[in-house]
This record gives sequence, structure tokens and C-alpha cells, in this order.
Amino acid sequence: MIPVRVKNRFSDHPQKIMRPVSIRLSEEMISLLEATSSDLGFKRIQGLIRLYIRQGLDRDHQDYTLAHDEVFIETLRKRGVSQHIIDEAIVVTHNNNITHSLSELQQNDQANDQTNN
Repeated sequence: MIPVRVKNRFSDHPQKIMRPVSIRLSEEMISLLEATSSDLGFKRIQGLIRLYIRQGLDRDHQDYTLAHDEVFIETLRKRGVSQHIIDEAIVVTHNNNITHSLSELQQNDQANDQTNN
């Protein structure tokens, strides 16, 4: 298997190198994350945790934008998150510095889909 660093040198679409991080969470927090992630369509809590971290980074760092994280966005697409929700989340978190919950964005997306049908 070719290491990611070597592949990236010759690829038109380089991959971001991800490193594992270990954190301790209370059982209550894990239960809430599991319930929320399943409600929002995430298969595991890892994607939801990443989303929360990204939203916090967007709020705290003006020079950072969720739009630059292609790997994260592509993962959301593969998990079935609509492009509308992704686009709206990027605009809201980057331009307004105001974070809306993913469930709120999904409800708006579903309402728009029902209106258009």
C-alpha cells in the first residue's frame, strides 16, 4: 500500500492526512452524541464530533472556513447529507459567524423539498 504522503505528491486531488486523537467523554455525553448522531443520519458519533469542532473553529477563527475542508464535506455527501444543507452550513458559519444546528438545517431542507414537490 502506498502511503498517503507519497500519493499526494502525484495526485490532482491530494488527501488530507488525518491523525487519531483520544479524548475522554462522560457516559452521558456519549449517550447524547449517539442519540443526536443517529437522529441526524450519522452512522457514528465521530462525524458529529468533527462537525461540532468545525463549527467552533469557524466561530473562533475568521481565517478558517469549513469550505476549505474538502475531505469533511465529501464525507458528509457520502453519508447522504444534501448539498443544500452543506452549502447553507458553510454560508451560515463562515459569513455570519452564527452556528445553526444541523437538525435545524435538515428541517429547513425537508420543508423546502416538500414545498418544491
